[in-house]
Amino acid sequence: MATTHQIEIDLNTLVMLVNEVAKEDPLDYGDLPVDEMALRHSCCLGALTILQNAAIFKAEDLLYVLLSSMAKLIEENVLLHAQSVEKGEQIRSELVVQILNRAKKGR
Repeated sequence: MATTHQIEIDLNTLVMLVNEVAKEDPLDYGDLPVDEMALRHSCCLGALTILQNAAIFKAEDLLYVLLSSMAKLIEENVLLHAQSVEKGEQIRSELVVQILNRAKKGR
């Protein structure tokens, strides 16, 4: 039987943490008619739901789930940036530029 793990973090604390991360790597909402804080709040709520459901996993399995989810999100982010480059837009994130360059060399 798997050991359950409880991580105690409330929604407001998670939103505050994401706000801090966003200061270092801000998202560009451009002209999208999106309420940034409402979207962030909803995404954090979704992340907490995933965390609650993942509490049944063993610690090592939970790390694999979180790592694979993080890698997929990074891939999705880089893909969106690549699509923007195709449209002639500039990439401001040095990390995304590095990842795209490594991916191009891998072809």
